[in-house]
Amino acid sequence: MLINPPVPSNQAWVREGRCQQWDIWGAPFPPLSLALISTQLVRSGVQTRILDSGPEGKSCEQVLQECKLFKPKMAILATVTPTIDTDLAWFAGGLRKRIPGIRIAVIGIHVSVLPVDVLDRFSAVDYVIMGEPEITSKELASSLFHGHPSIQNVFGIAYRAENGTIRVNPQRPLVSDVDSLGLPDWIKIDFGFYQLPLVNRPFSLIVFARGCPFECRFCASHVYNGRRLRKRSIKSLLGEIHFNLKLGVRDFLFWTEQMTLDRTYLDEFLEALLAEGLHNQIRWVCNSRVDCAEVPLFRKMKQAGCWQIAFGFEFGNDRILELACKGGRSSVKQSRAAAKAAHQAGLVVDGHFILGYPGETVRTLQQTIDLACSLPLTFAHFYPAVPFPGSQLYEEALANGWIEPLQWTAISQDMSCLMMSELSPGVVKDYIRKAYRRFYLRPETIMRVLRIPHSAGDYLNMVRLGLRIIRAKVLCAS
Repeated sequence: MLINPPVPSNQAWVREGRCQQWDIWGAPFPPLSLALISTQLVRSGVQTRILDSGPEGKSCEQVLQECKLFKPKMAILATVTPTIDTDLAWFAGGLRKRIPGIRIAVIGIHVSVLPVDVLDRFSAVDYVIMGEPEITSKELASSLFHGHPSIQNVFGIAYRAENGTIRVNPQRPLVSDVDSLGLPDWIKIDFGFYQLPLVNRPFSLIVFARGCPFECRFCASHVYNGRRLRKRSIKSLLGEIHFNLKLGVRDFLFWTEQMTLDRTYLDEFLEALLAEGLHNQIRWVCNSRVDCAEVPLFRKMKQAGCWQIAFGFEFGNDRILELACKGGRSSVKQSRAAAKAAHQAGLVVDGHFILGYPGETVRTLQQTIDLACSLPLTFAHFYPAVPFPGSQLYEEALANGWIEPLQWTAISQDMSCLMMSELSPGVVKDYIRKAYRRFYLRPETIMRVLRIPHSAGDYLNMVRLGLRIIRAKVLCAS
C-alpha cells in the first residue's frame, strides 16, 4: 500500500517534495512520488495500490479497513513536517494494530533530514527512505521479501537493527537518467479527485526536470532532488503527455523549480509541442525564476499551451533578498521586469511572497505587500517564513532559539512560528491577513480574475474558491 495518510480533520494535505501544506486552493496534487514508486515496484513484480486519503475523502477508519482488505506486506507512507505526528503515530500506529505483521516505511523531506529522530520517536515506523525514493523503495522491498540485496547494502535507508540500534545506511546517489524511472503509475489514480478549482477539469503533474543549483536559505528542496539540474529527454516528456491524454487528462503542472533555466532545452520542448500539435490539445502551467524572463520566450510558451506562470518573488526589499540568499540575479527590479514581461505575453501571472524572514521589519513587510500590489498579478500567495527541516533557515532558527525543538505541528506553510524579538508571529500573521485583504479586494485584481472563467459554472466555482480563501486567509490567517 502506498498511502498519503489521513489527518484527524479529514483535510487534504499536499505532501509532494517541498510542498507541504493544507490544500487551501482546492486543487490537491496527484500523489506523484507514490505513483513513481509504484512504477518501480510493479516492474519488480510487486502488486501495489495507491491510496490518497484527503482528496478521496476517506477517514482513518476507511483507510485502515481498505488496507486490511488488501492485506499488504508493506506500506509506504508519504509524510511532511506539520503532519508527521499524526502520520507516524496516530495513523501508522493504527495501521500497525490493524495489520500486526506489516512493514512500514516513510518518505519525505523531513524524514530524509532527521531519520534517527523519526525512528527514535515513532515506534510504528520500521524504515526511513531518504532522498529520492523510487529506486530505494524497490530495493528495500526486494531486500525484505526476496533477500537481495541484504538490508545493510540498501543505500538511502535508515532502520532498526535486530538489537534495536538505529542504523543509517549511506545516501543513495541521485538518479542520473530521470527517464529511466518511467512514467507514474497513474492507472491506479482516479483523476476525478484532482480538479483545477476554476474550471473543474482533471490535472496532473509532469516532472520536467529535477534539481536546483541555487541555495535559497528558506528552501529544502535540495534534500529530495539535489542541486544538479537533471533534465528528461524531450521524447520522454512527449510520451508522458500522450499517456495522460489517453487517461482523459489535458491540463498539467510541469513540476520543476527551473522551467526556464536552460533556455535551449525549453525552446526545444516548446518546438516539439508545436510540431506535434499538442499545443492545441493541452493547457499547462509552470514555475519560473524572475531572472530568466523575456517577452519573446513567454509568448512562445503561451503559443505552446502555457496559460499561467508562477514566480517566486519572495520579498519586496533587495537587502532581504540578499539575506535569504535568493539565488541568481533576483532583485526587486528583476521581479518587476519578469511580471511585466509575462503579463505582456498574455499569461496569467501568479506571485509567491514570504513575510517575516529574519532581519525583516514592519517596513520591509509593507514593502513586500506594496510590491505585490504594484505588479500585474492575477493571483498572489503570502506565506510566513517557515524553517522546514533541511533548510538553512531551520538550522539558524534552532541555533537562535526561534523555534521550539520537536514542535513539528507549528512548522507549517500556513503558520508563523519564528519567535524573534524584531517580529513576533502575531505581527507577521496580521501582515499576511492585511496582504490578502489588500491584494484580493482591489478592483484590478477582481477584473483580472474575472477574465479567467468561460462559463457560468466557472464563475460559480470561482466564487466558491474566493470564499474559501477569504475564510482561511483573511479571516483566520495563522
